Amino acid sequence: MKNIKKIMGLVLTLVLGLTAVGCSSSSSSSSASSEAKDSDVKEIIMASTYSLDETGFLADTLKTFEEENGVKVNVVPRGTGEAIELGKSGDADILFVHAKSKEEEFIKEGYGVDRTEIMYNYFVVLGPKGGEHNEKISELGVVDAFKYIADNDLVFLSRGDQSGTHVKELSIWKEAGIETPDFSNYNESGKGQAETVKMASEMGGYVITDKATYLSNKDDLDLEIVIGEDETLKNVYSVVRIKDIDDETKAITDKLVEFYASDEMKDTIREYGKDKYGEALYFVIGE
Repeated sequence: MKNIKKIMGLVLTLVLGLTAVGCSSSSSSSSASSEAKDSDVKEIIMASTYSLDETGFLADTLKTFEEENGVKVNVVPRGTGEAIELGKSGDADILFVHAKSKEEEFIKEGYGVDRTEIMYNYFVVLGPKGGEHNEKISELGVVDAFKYIADNDLVFLSRGDQSGTHVKELSIWKEAGIETPDFSNYNESGKGQAETVKMASEMGGYVITDKATYLSNKDDLDLEIVIGEDETLKNVYSVVRIKDIDDETKAITDKLVEFYASDEMKDTIREYGKDKYGEALYFVIGE
């Protein structure tokens, strides 16, 4: 009897050992299969403006596209000027930016295929809450407001980075008869949009920004809108397709353009931000 128990014990031990090996092998096989599957996911690079990344718009919308198409879109946030340079150097597969003149130049030079306008919002000029000059500035058009800021040597913070916002800012200075702002309180941050408005807040200065960035950061700012939603401050975001990419990448970027231009995305744009900020961060082109 004891011998039978001993034999049964040995058999049980052997069975359990084989089962463990089988499970371990199955687990390893499953893990390897999963890793292989992950490595097969096609990845592309989107160079985009800081504001679309910092407001969360890209992360929220690209999630759906990635799931539907089994791809990974890696976003590289940059100022529009730098994003376009990434497109020229082949370090980006598609652009989502907001400086029409630079986008058209990119296409004209043979780097881009076309641009598709997706949505817009407005640039706004922010100033210190309760600032003594705010009321006067708010009575002026944006060009005269910039001239007033320069003439009175008020603190002004610029991106200084050839981003879409910086390009717009420079065009306003030029209209104001100021080719290169050089008054003593003119400063450059060299930073992204959210960081720039936060620096302006700390400095008690004036700054131009897209309204979406202001709305998504206003609780942390000691700034208020002094000029807003002027038609001359319309800020259009476009997806730009890049010419020299392989066929597989092109198929994905073509789908990405269709995705952002779709009726479903228009519905998303109309509602995006309302639940959190009380108003949409962006508007659909043509509406």
